[in-house]
Amino acid sequence: GIKVEREGVRLVQATHHKYCPLFVGKGDATTQSPQQRNAIHYMSMYDNKILRNFTGHSGEITGLSMNPIDDCFLSASADRKVRLWNIQQAGCLAELTLPAGSEGSPHACFDSTGLVFGVAAPMAGISGHLINLYDARKYDGGAFAELKLARTSIEKAIHNKGVAPELAMELSNTEWTSLRFNTSGKQLLVTANKGLALALDGFDGTVNNVFVGEGASPGVPPTQPLAACFTPDDKTVLGGNEDGTISCWNATTGKLLRKLEGHVGRVGCVAVNPKYAQIASACTNPALWIW
Repeated sequence: GIKVEREGVRLVQATHHKYCPLFVGKGDATTQSPQQRNAIHYMSMYDNKILRNFTGHSGEITGLSMNPIDDCFLSASADRKVRLWNIQQAGCLAELTLPAGSEGSPHACFDSTGLVFGVAAPMAGISGHLINLYDARKYDGGAFAELKLARTSIEKAIHNKGVAPELAMELSNTEWTSLRFNTSGKQLLVTANKGLALALDGFDGTVNNVFVGEGASPGVPPTQPLAACFTPDDKTVLGGNEDGTISCWNATTGKLLRKLEGHVGRVGCVAVNPKYAQIASACTNPALWIW
């Protein structure tokens, strides 16, 4: 396990080096500068030593994404910056400033090939979201695709799934919490507060499907962010529920296929093994499932 009593642990990202993860600590506002408090640490779990610190962000880091083919990784922050780094050097390779017309914290991720990365951010006035796609080899040339998803389109898609109009409007305004590609790169999965996930078309950004998790008890809507992911074959979306179950939805139709039961509380993390038919999930206790 990771033992970092001074920094604490808030975010963790695996790397290509078996015993060396990246992590973001909780920081101490009374003794650390914003850059120190929001540093990214590269750590050896073999001897419990921090190998390198990556500093530059002045706001809370909202996400990390490792390139699947090399040692580069992305970080997104509440300072409205997305930075590209390489584990082998301390300084960042590039800094991306969010485009005009956006506000709030961004989210960023690499696709499964490592050749493309996406950046999402809310548009001003709660009018929707921007999603920009970049060539990882030519990022300095700007985005090769700039997608806009209007809030009204999200609301309509949620309502079309049978959600009441008032709740559909509320969910369409909720804050996004993560962004990730499916294996083929043809879809993006967005998770959000209040148990919401959206499957978006990877080419035009339209809503392909809507997934809403379960609350802590029957009839009570979820209040926390939904933890969700695609399976490696892109056929299923898995979502952790507040009642301790994991929903398994058909990624194409949105139909609930089954529920996995076994957790005692909210499932706050769900991940899949890209090589083997395994699912890892966690609430207050971790679990490993055979798919």
